Amino acid sequence: MEKRHIGYAVKSLNRSIDRAINAIPEIRNNNTLTGIQVWILSFLFRNEGKDVFQRDIESEFKIRRSTATQLLKAMETGGLIQREGVSYDARLKKIILTEYAEEIRKQIQVQIDRTEKQMMNGFLPEEIDKFFEFVARFKENIAKIQ
Repeated sequence: MEKRHIGYAVKSLNRSIDRAINAIPEIRNNNTLTGIQVWILSFLFRNEGKDVFQRDIESEFKIRRSTATQLLKAMETGGLIQREGVSYDARLKKIILTEYAEEIRKQIQVQIDRTEKQMMNGFLPEEIDKFFEFVARFKENIAKIQ
């Protein structure tokens, strides 16, 4: 029997999801917008009305500060976000969506919803619940070696 690798399977699935998300015309036609940036935008859309900072992005996506800095700089250069200081802490800059990001919001959400629905096709709700239980356990196990 061939040895299977969970990490490889998850990475392969992630690439397939990214390809589906990148099929959005607005994303496909934008040479600077990447799959992770789409997920960051989706996170910002879900947290609209709240102050979101770089550290929130780092925490949500489990990425290093340097990676988050690069991603956010690219998103700022691409006209997707702006960073604005807050009155209560001169060191912090909240992340603000631009009008351009708002324009592509609907397309992104439609494609994410379509992709999620297609991925869950043929699975029972209990199976989806089990999947999320397994993912949480994988994360817990990985955290023990980091």
